[in-house]
Amino acid sequence: MDPWTHYHSIGRAEGRQPGPSQALMFEHMLWHGLADQAIPALEALMSGDHPREAALAGWVLARWYRDQGLLETAFKAIEVFWQHSEGLRFLGHKGPALLAIQLALATGQPDRARTHLDRALKEHGPCPDLTLAGLTCDRATGASLQTLSAHIQSLYKGTGLSGVLVTDGPGALFDRLTGQATQASGSGPLVSVIVPAHNAATTLGHALDGLCAQSWRSLEIIVVDDGSTDKTAQIARNRAEKDPRIRVLVPGRNQGAYPARNAGMAAARGAFITVHDADDWSHPEKIAEQVRPLIEDTTLQGTLSHWVRVTPDLDMSLWRIEDTWIHRNVSSLMIRANLRKTLGYWDRTRASADTEYYYRIMRAFGPASLLEVHPGIPLAFGRTDASSLTGRAETHLRTQFHGLRRDYMEAAFNWHRRSRTPGDLYMGQKPRQRPFRIPPAIGVGDIPGPATPFDRLRDSPLFDPLWYWQAHEDVLAADIYPVRHYLDGGAAEDRDCGPDFSTSAYRLSHDLPDDTPALLHFHDHPQADPLPGFDGALKDAKGPRVMVFGHAAGKTLFGAERSLLDVMARMVARGDVPVMVLPAIRNADYLERLRAVTARIEVIPQLPRRGWRSPATQTVERLRAVIRQHAPREIHVNTLVQDAPLVAARAEGIDSVLHIREMPEQDVTLSRTMGISPDSLRADLLAQADRFVVNSSMVARWLAAPDRTEQRPNAVNPALFDLPFQPGETLHVALISSNITKKGVADFIAVATRVAETARPIRFLLIGPPTPDLHALRPWPDTVDFRGYAPTPLKAIAQADIVVNLSHFAESFGRTVMEAMAAGRPVITYARGTPQELVQSGKTGFVVPADDMDAVARAVLALEAARGQLVAMGRAGKARARTLQALADQDG
Repeated sequence: MDPWTHYHSIGRAEGRQPGPSQALMFEHMLWHGLADQAIPALEALMSGDHPREAALAGWVLARWYRDQGLLETAFKAIEVFWQHSEGLRFLGHKGPALLAIQLALATGQPDRARTHLDRALKEHGPCPDLTLAGLTCDRATGASLQTLSAHIQSLYKGTGLSGVLVTDGPGALFDRLTGQATQASGSGPLVSVIVPAHNAATTLGHALDGLCAQSWRSLEIIVVDDGSTDKTAQIARNRAEKDPRIRVLVPGRNQGAYPARNAGMAAARGAFITVHDADDWSHPEKIAEQVRPLIEDTTLQGTLSHWVRVTPDLDMSLWRIEDTWIHRNVSSLMIRANLRKTLGYWDRTRASADTEYYYRIMRAFGPASLLEVHPGIPLAFGRTDASSLTGRAETHLRTQFHGLRRDYMEAAFNWHRRSRTPGDLYMGQKPRQRPFRIPPAIGVGDIPGPATPFDRLRDSPLFDPLWYWQAHEDVLAADIYPVRHYLDGGAAEDRDCGPDFSTSAYRLSHDLPDDTPALLHFHDHPQADPLPGFDGALKDAKGPRVMVFGHAAGKTLFGAERSLLDVMARMVARGDVPVMVLPAIRNADYLERLRAVTARIEVIPQLPRRGWRSPATQTVERLRAVIRQHAPREIHVNTLVQDAPLVAARAEGIDSVLHIREMPEQDVTLSRTMGISPDSLRADLLAQADRFVVNSSMVARWLAAPDRTEQRPNAVNPALFDLPFQPGETLHVALISSNITKKGVADFIAVATRVAETARPIRFLLIGPPTPDLHALRPWPDTVDFRGYAPTPLKAIAQADIVVNLSHFAESFGRTVMEAMAAGRPVITYARGTPQELVQSGKTGFVVPADDMDAVARAVLALEAARGQLVAMGRAGKARARTLQALADQDG
């Protein structure tokens, strides 16, 4: 389906984003422990000149600053969002309006809050969230109880549920919430409601009022006093004397909410069991609405309802607003009592055990085993208490992204994944040994179980989760826990897990199979080197050392790797002895080719250059140590994406040469990925490096430092000049690339489609690795052949009669274009970047307007119609390539 059509017809309503956003990328960093890097970047975006990014940065920062208690700053940020309509189009939900209303009221601007409410009602229409917004606006301006009750009543209008109102009298508004009970259910299965209570004397009575008023009368209400030091137990006993459905348990010393729940579960007699906190209040039909589906559908194992968290004065207090104030209440989970025999009890932790039990049920019985009743309608009001576990710093809800709650849930998920039957997930009320290990700070002192591979990696001093997220930004964007990702595939992909351990180098040095996580192997062999290096053929060679910092190569080699090998060969030819430093080495063949032209190869993991952070101090210090160890005359850095080597060289007083093979000024994707403007990047490079080697005049013009810059075209394999060229009856047109979107694969398929309509004997060859971008373009025309990756330029170009370059960015050189010309193949290229300067249109091929696929198709058909021109153009291209090759071969 066409993406634009999908977004406007379906995707926007589903919350899908129309394109990448830097602000939303930084949002991931902000909440995942990288706030020091994310906040300056978001502030810059918010004050920048890109309307959409400014708006989204305002939305992200407003939620962060509100969570930090900086209300004035948060309000200014959300107002930035509302200054740009692009942000609202990008998000399309009520969250920004709800946050703006709340912040306007919190900063004493009720009129501004009302403006936001009126606009939201116009945009979204009446809905429960905006009803609550109206309640907060009226409450802030001193509206009557009748008015406030009318708002709450309207929450349930049209739902078939009875209303709720606020009565007159002393105390906070929360404590005066009262349900208008409908006709009570006289009979039905017994439902046990567990109420854990610790020092809840001021709130327990109102919570019990709500439970005793439930329309489902067949209840037992089990109050578990968890070592209270106030009058909680006495209040519970007094209430039990008035209502025999209330039972009071006093297990003894304070153990925590979940051990208290377990005591209640063990004592429960009902056919169904649920929980109610001692400071919350429930709608009078909550129990009935949750139990009926369980009676009617025996495949259901549990039900849940939704709630809204509020202050005692009924101000909305959801800790981080997304798109609603009303959300699923995991604590409301009502289960069949027989789950005690199958899955057992809640985990004995200080936080998040209700969430774990929820996911435990889903793991055992599937997502369809749980049902949410009346989603979007609050069947309970949760009282916010800053001293509660959700508000304390160490167990704050924000730690569900990075911190104790996240660590605990990931450990639980690891236990869940190991299960094969529901019985494997049984948790006893007081297990002699825990079934899985958790962070001690969130536990209650139970004996931990045996360490799993997950535990060993999580506890490894060499595994740095924050570093992992920074090094592998796709993992952060997908919000995958680093340890789990490493175990599930990251190790097999040779992803590094920290600055002091190289997965790829360790795997190669120990010849490990892909299914063996390298870091686990290291911990089983602690005498091994976590950062193994490799001696090269020149280890005993005499001559000045030159240190070369290369980039990480993948399983397949492309132009950048071949260019680096050329650089090394030229160094050796002039008498230098190279020492190579790589951030990773994932290709055994590439390693052997490098060893042939080096004295030593060191592998040191490095984070790529990013505009929002400085190089990691730990990495810079390690690189400085390597520089001192090998004492090079100078260092060469093969790509501008690496900055740590330049910083290390400057600190050691060693001259540095930066080889620039990228064109940031015209490569939007590269600039976005690095998070830095071309002008800022240029300033950084000029400050960090002493000299530069560039591969084209275009790069030299951008750098604008002629006294420090040497221009040297990329060299090509001389054997290409001897490659025969004998076009057959069927013409073969090839795109030789990494087969990603910015290389023009979609354009290539479009050209093939146009040419196929002429029924001429022309086939189109995709030469390169399989990629998701290629897969998304299927089905292809019958005239397109996928030939796969070719290990050498000769094997790739030998398949082609014509080579095309359709890159959507300005390539700084265009090595494949040069190689094709050297092999005598005509080239068709877009008028973009350096390739248009290499190709002489009409003589060695054709230069056509950028992104003009019709022009490419016409050029292909013209060459097919005039076969005599093919060989003539090939000869001309070969001559031009020889001239350029001579420049590349010059010593310097």
